[in-house]
Amino acid sequence: MTRTFIHSFDPTSASPVAGPTVDLEVSEIEDAGIREVLQTPGAAYGAWSILDALLTATGPGTPFIFKEPLGQAREVKVALSGLFGRFVARAYLERYLDLSIFAHLTSRSLLLDGRRRIDIVRRSRGDLPDWVACAADLTSLTVAEAKGCHDPSGPDKALTRGWTQAQRIDVTARRRKVTIKRVAIATRWGAATNGPAQAYLSVRDPVDEGEPIDAEDKDAVFIGLLRHHIANLVAPLGHAELAGALRRLTRERSEHGLQRDVASARALLNAAPVREVDGASAIDGLVGGIVTRAGPLTDATANPADQDVLARLNLRPVFVGIERDLIDAAIEGEAKTVRDRLAATTRHDEFARADRAGGWVIPLGADRHIIGSA
Repeated sequence: MTRTFIHSFDPTSASPVAGPTVDLEVSEIEDAGIREVLQTPGAAYGAWSILDALLTATGPGTPFIFKEPLGQAREVKVALSGLFGRFVARAYLERYLDLSIFAHLTSRSLLLDGRRRIDIVRRSRGDLPDWVACAADLTSLTVAEAKGCHDPSGPDKALTRGWTQAQRIDVTARRRKVTIKRVAIATRWGAATNGPAQAYLSVRDPVDEGEPIDAEDKDAVFIGLLRHHIANLVAPLGHAELAGALRRLTRERSEHGLQRDVASARALLNAAPVREVDGASAIDGLVGGIVTRAGPLTDATANPADQDVLARLNLRPVFVGIERDLIDAAIEGEAKTVRDRLAATTRHDEFARADRAGGWVIPLGADRHIIGSA
């Protein structure tokens, strides 16, 4: 189901959308929500799965309008608004700015390559932005912050707060500031009753020029982001040890230690269950797990009959996974191999949904099942 927002973009000349509105599929927002909830530290509950039920039920191209405001208490509004704002913003970044690899920022510093001294560093006090992200071809390094609000006057105040937050970090290579795009996205919700009537999505997106760095350091920035992206996704899906090994690759400062960690990560990958989609030979072997409305299933042995039961109970089971060959390439850390692997990723299947970073969201049940080695 396509939903629309009133759209603004600064600078206007760089807008990826022609016209006053922007479209997003509810399935795109839900898929972004699945990845976002899994990759963000904390409990991975299925908040994405209630989105469609909260929206007004009309035809394709309908404005993104909630049936009612997101709760009455301010605390509830702020919490749900921030959560759904991240889902919408990530779906927008994936579709319109072609970003697909996301590393989440926390209060701790994030190291992308210890040997090359590639760091994400804080510039000022305050809450950090949500993501450092890039495109699947390892370009378009971006710092992004998402905001959601109910302000009757519009999204401008939230956009200003988001823009301030997006400026609080730099990416540095050997203490040189790397060129990045800084993006703030603010979504002002609309409600059919007792609230603003229109939904807005506003974006601010200038480029922040940095200093020249050599090609190998530039590639290492993106490899580090990819390793964090994969680690954060597979950790809650039953692959915590593999995730830890990928993170260690970003922190290692010696060549000897790096080779040791590469060998360890590859052994863990070789031991991980590899899943296939029954009847879809075009989709490569996947490492991941089953996720329902209640969160991930840590027991990765759910057979096709179990998957059918979950679907009949309306738990909306999906398999979320990353192509095994891409994880192998990320462990090896050769940028050309990673680019070639991402370029070869299948983009479409009749039932499954792929992102641009080797990731898949596959609805289960109704003769669609995950099978494979244990």
